[in-house]
Amino acid sequence: MLLATQQQLFDYAVRLRLNESLPSNPYSLCGFYQRYDPRFCEEPKPSHSYIGLIAMAILSSPERRLVLADIYQWILDHYPYFRARGPGWRNSIRHNLSLNDCFIKAGRSANGKGHYWSIHPANLADFISGDFRRRRAQRRVRKSMGLSIPEEEDHDEEEILPINETEHHLNT
Repeated sequence: MLLATQQQLFDYAVRLRLNESLPSNPYSLCGFYQRYDPRFCEEPKPSHSYIGLIAMAILSSPERRLVLADIYQWILDHYPYFRARGPGWRNSIRHNLSLNDCFIKAGRSANGKGHYWSIHPANLADFISGDFRRRRAQRRVRKSMGLSIPEEEDHDEEEILPINETEHHLNT
């Protein structure tokens, strides 16, 4: 630890002599090293799927609904990995919101330029507990809507409650 501290102080002094800007966090010299080796400061990739990231963002809101821009911002605030990425991850977020039944539009935004996104009530309990598995989420929505479920996927251990019972269960 002492060596790391001495090295940080040396780097700090070098930066002062070079008139380079200092990081907002003095223990992070990421920008300084990044010019010489970009791999030095690479943030770890999130262990969650896009479904998990979106669900965590929505669940962080007191109203349990967010507009697309707020979902992006939550992800950027909590996972710096995406700051250095191009626009592709945003396309993936939009794709996941639109194509996964576990996310639903929950009315127009206040400015009328978009929609709020929320979690389908059939998936709320699983997502709150941190279970973001896609197939299970899709099965729960289909079953709550009375739609057929493919045989090979219909092996859920837990009883799937209808939407109104799920909401009641969560509120008690």
